[in-house]
Amino acid sequence: MKCEICGTETNNQVSYLELDTWEFNSLNKEAKDFYPICFDCFDKHTNQFIDQEMDLELRKKRSQMVNKEVEAEIEAILEVEN
Repeated sequence: MKCEICGTETNNQVSYLELDTWEFNSLNKEAKDFYPICFDCFDKHTNQFIDQEMDLELRKKRSQMVNKEVEAEIEAILEVEN
């Protein structure tokens, strides 16, 4: 797979939830669950995002909200299986 940002070969993948959490607005968001993004590009983007004086408390809250959404989905799946 090739990195969606720099085009180098990579085995690293980023979920669509991580893209939303870290606001990768430059990517064309197709209906994919995972996007190939190399670690270097992911690291650079998230560091630049933090360096842009974003409210880190807000980022933490959004991150926790995403986790709760995933948790709710997992619980729903487990209820159906039981």
